[in-house]
Amino acid sequence: MIRIGLVDLDTSHPRAFTAILRSIPGVDVTALWDNHDVWPPGYDAKFAAENGIGRVCARLEEMPGCVDAAMILGTDWDAHIDRALVFLKERIPVLIDKPVVGSLRDCERLQDLQEKYGSPVFGGSSLRYAREVTALRASIATREEIASVTAAGPGDFFSYGIHTTEMLQGFAGGGIRSVRAVMRHGVPVITVTYGDGLVGLLHLQTGAPEWSLGACTTGGLRTTTVAVAGLYEPFLRAFAAFCAGEPTGFDIAAPLEAVRVHLAAEISLRKGTEVALAAVPADAGFDGRTFASAYAADKLRHAPAHA
Repeated sequence: MIRIGLVDLDTSHPRAFTAILRSIPGVDVTALWDNHDVWPPGYDAKFAAENGIGRVCARLEEMPGCVDAAMILGTDWDAHIDRALVFLKERIPVLIDKPVVGSLRDCERLQDLQEKYGSPVFGGSSLRYAREVTALRASIATREEIASVTAAGPGDFFSYGIHTTEMLQGFAGGGIRSVRAVMRHGVPVITVTYGDGLVGLLHLQTGAPEWSLGACTTGGLRTTTVAVAGLYEPFLRAFAAFCAGEPTGFDIAAPLEAVRVHLAAEISLRKGTEVALAAVPADAGFDGRTFASAYAADKLRHAPAHA
């Protein structure tokens, strides 16, 4: 039995993920800890009772002794590494929800810590594993057949927009060399150029409640739309396999590259120039604490206690 612990209950993910994980043979969610970045004290005990989770940890440091894997699910991406480090030091597999981190320094820090401790780190966006993305990729025999790729999706520029970038990666892989971003009718449009010359277009903040992906190939245009229903299951099944030591092909460098794409795109929007990922300055970053505070204020104003 793989016993999984939840770290932070900020979003809808902990509840949804718990139900799906329990549908996977040999997997259970058995413990949680919440820093109360979004919900007030007492919410963690209520959540545990409602979801049949037997242990509410008073301190995060208690959790490694009672779980086999952990999921870092907070909205403050600036706190992700420190919370994951409790598990990395014990070589306990950990999933870090999207965005994995929000700064170039944290991209480099996480890679260094993974190397130092030899710890298995999973995470990022569930869009990378969406069935529709996987099917579209499988329908094209070779990468050489692809002339260009377009990915579009809703949400804000970084915390939600990164879903769209990871969806593109799920289809076309990693290896993005540079980006150039422009704003058209309030929609950020980002051209990404791969090292092998493949070009992708990211359309963020589209306003549509869905994600779409299109590939222009030598055989014609192929498109798909990702259904929200069932979106999380392939992602979580891959994490369960990852925890069991099965080969998944996952490398934390992939979602970290997606973070670098957004850092470079933000600079490109301000400066009007193409920006190489390798040229992103060391101090580039998005403010996770400010985002979490705004998210909490919005949730407490508008959302029911279980959202």
